[in-house]
Amino acid sequence: MFFLLHADVYAVGDQWELEFDRDGIRVYTQIEGESPFKQIKVTTTINAPVEKVMEILLAFGEYNQWMNQVQESYLVNQADSSYYVFILEDAAWPVQDRYQVSKLNVRQSVSKSKVQFKTVPNFIEKRKDAIQIKQFEGYWELEDRADHQCSLEYVLIQNPGGYVPAWLANFQAVDSPFQSIYKLRELAENARIRP
Repeated sequence: MFFLLHADVYAVGDQWELEFDRDGIRVYTQIEGESPFKQIKVTTTINAPVEKVMEILLAFGEYNQWMNQVQESYLVNQADSSYYVFILEDAAWPVQDRYQVSKLNVRQSVSKSKVQFKTVPNFIEKRKDAIQIKQFEGYWELEDRADHQCSLEYVLIQNPGGYVPAWLANFQAVDSPFQSIYKLRELAENARIRP
């Protein structure tokens, strides 16, 4: 069963602004609703079928191979098509490391797959060596294309928690998703990860 994302978080419209288009990856941002944090949207085409990309997305213990700044990740729990995944991020000095547990919901059809994710605060005992991320939600959406390709859309809004001001988080918000999608695409096209 899927959870509903807040309507004000994922507004439909043309408020997205293209930040850059590099190496076949487009990164857009927008500020929507009451959150001071930028929403990020990344789109690209991957020269691999949806199934191969989904294998990577569901290889929870391998996120450090493609997710930018991820130091550790693992499956905490599973209930039907929902997965609870722990992620520890190695933040750049002087910012303290961040962690989260996110609930991932998977929906698949013949030509499309979607993985929605949202943090579940206090799902595990609070850590003292890292700050819990307050908000991390969005989705990966994949759609089959001809010649064993697929399109990918990745949408994310994140509140890193702690004392990171919104202007600083927004300044750094674009590069990390770009790096992650670049590595994800590379892994899918080279088929180097096996869950």
